[in-house]
Amino acid sequence: MFMWLAARQCPDFRTINRFRSERMKDVLESIFTAVLQYLVEAKYVKLEHYFVDGTKIEANANRYTFVWGKAVVKHKMRLQEKVQSLFATI
Repeated sequence: MFMWLAARQCPDFRTINRFRSERMKDVLESIFTAVLQYLVEAKYVKLEHYFVDGTKIEANANRYTFVWGKAVVKHKMRLQEKVQSLFATI
């Protein structure tokens, strides 16, 4: 389907990188974060198995764990910081 949309053009890595860095720069991080958050909420991935800069992201919860609203906000902020760090590395 993508080949049909692109009229059988095969862009090289420079073209893809230029598109990513020039046209998608402002929205790529928010898209990456939204997809990551969706995958976690849909339970396709568990953040407890992913490492960023050698630190483990905490995602250990069960039905007996009580979660404070403040902790959720703090966790989201930490996740956003780690995503930004990972995104800068990428």
